[in-house]
Amino acid sequence: MWFKNAQIFQLKDTKSLDTNELINKIPEFPLTECGSQEEFSFGWLPLIRNSEQWSLASDQCLLFRAGKEEKVLPAAVVREELEAKVAEIELMEGRKVGRKEKTDMKDELVFSLRPKAFSKRTDIWAYIDLKAKILVINSTNASMTELLFKHLQTTLGSFPMSPLQAQVSPASLMTDWLTKNEVPASLETGDECEIQDGSEDKATIRFKALEPLSEDVTRHLAQGMAVKSVALRWTDKLTFVLHEDLTLRKIKFDDALKEAAFNDSQGGGLSDMDANFALMSLTLREFYASYCLWFEITEA
Repeated sequence: MWFKNAQIFQLKDTKSLDTNELINKIPEFPLTECGSQEEFSFGWLPLIRNSEQWSLASDQCLLFRAGKEEKVLPAAVVREELEAKVAEIELMEGRKVGRKEKTDMKDELVFSLRPKAFSKRTDIWAYIDLKAKILVINSTNASMTELLFKHLQTTLGSFPMSPLQAQVSPASLMTDWLTKNEVPASLETGDECEIQDGSEDKATIRFKALEPLSEDVTRHLAQGMAVKSVALRWTDKLTFVLHEDLTLRKIKFDDALKEAAFNDSQGGGLSDMDANFALMSLTLREFYASYCLWFEITEA
C-alpha cells in the first residue's frame, strides 16, 4: 500500500494509546450498508475485501482502512423532477410556486428518491506511527478526514491528536527557498509550482513542466508573490508536491524502494501489502524528521 497523498497529524498522548485495543475494536465498528433514508454510513473495512485482516502492524506502526458509503442522487435528476412538479402545479392551480414551497418540494423529492439511489463507496487509508508520534492519512479530503477522526474517537472512546504546528510560515519558507535558491540539501525542486499574490483578488499562477527556480517563477516572487505549492524530490526515495497547508500530494516512491518491497514479499495480497507498508512507513518516518526541521515543528 503506497500512499499517494499525506496529511500528517501529531498524536498528543502515545503512552495511553493502546494499538492492541484498536486492533481488537476495529472489527466491532465496521462499515455497514447505507440505510434507505441515510445520506451515508462510515466504518472500518478489512484491508483486503472478504478477508479477516482488519489492520497490519510493522515496527510500531499500524495500518488500517475505513470507508464511506453514500447515496448518490444526481442533481440533474432532482432538478428535472422538481421542475416537472412545479410546472404541473402552476398549470393546474394557475399560480406561481414560491421559493419556500420549492425548497419544501425539493426536500420531499430527495426523501422519496433516496431509497432508489445507487450507493457509492469511498475508501480512506491511514496509519499510526507510535515512534514518530503521528497519524498519517492517505487523503486531502477534509470531510473524509473529519469522519475518520470521529470514528477513531467512537472506536477508542477518545483519540487526542492535533494538526502540525509550524513555527515558520510554510508559504514564506518555500518562497525563500526559491528566491534565495536555498532549498535544503536533501531536496531538489521538481517541475511544477503554484504562486499567489497577496492582494484581495489573490491572483494565482500555476507553472507546469517548468523548473521552479527558473526566471519565469522567481521574477514573480521578487514582485511580492508567494509560493502556495512546489514539486520536490527528497533524497532518492520520493517525489511529491508540498502545499502551504503542509499536505503532501502526488507522492511517488522511488522504483528502487518498490523493488526492495517486492523482493521482501513472499507473494500474495497481504504479503505484498506487509512488505510495501513496512518500507513506506519507515521512509515517511525518516522524511518526517527532516520535515520537522524545515518548518520548526515541535511535539504536540
